[in-house]
Amino acid sequence: MAERYSNRRTRALNKQEFTDSLCLRYNLPLSNLPSYCACGEMFTVNHALSCKKGGFIAQRHDTIRDLLTTHISKVCRNVETEPLLQPLDNEVFNLQSTVTSREARLDKKAGSFWTPGVTAFFDVRVTHVNSLSNQGEHTARIFKEQENEKRKYKQRVMDVEMGTFTPLVSGTDECMGLDCHNFLKTLANKLSSKYTPLATLFPGYEYNSHLLY
Repeated sequence: MAERYSNRRTRALNKQEFTDSLCLRYNLPLSNLPSYCACGEMFTVNHALSCKKGGFIAQRHDTIRDLLTTHISKVCRNVETEPLLQPLDNEVFNLQSTVTSREARLDKKAGSFWTPGVTAFFDVRVTHVNSLSNQGEHTARIFKEQENEKRKYKQRVMDVEMGTFTPLVSGTDECMGLDCHNFLKTLANKLSSKYTPLATLFPGYEYNSHLLY
């Protein structure tokens, strides 16, 4: 069903992309890779997904951010990408790691996503769970640690913006953190409530995060 929906409403993967996606999902080697990365190091999947010079980190982040923003815009008002947070006026925060920069911004915001009349702020992170630095760590623990790291924005958003903050942490293996899972579930429910033809297209089939991610 998901494949049929993808072919009708979104861009379907071609043969090579589908094969590569399966290999990445199950941590299998890819064929026909270049010998060297733009940084000069040997080119491997692990290196490509971790190298800040090669461009894949920014690309995968922006792809997820823009996809989610597109869907949020269908069910929320006042949606904005990379909103600049309001400047501070000597506010004091209990959490010392709270971000206080005048240039601080998050990936997106949307009005009334969680609560009517309250602006919700979101920040995306896509992590390579099979990188050398994550070896031996349980995936759920990796996501939890990165969600906690993102919470350095939470108090500023709550106290100054009077909004909510949700870290959207996911992995290159298509898994995701608990906050991201809850966000996608809520977004999917909002979309299914608005676009009732989906219920007739897939009788008894919930419009869930698998069609969005």
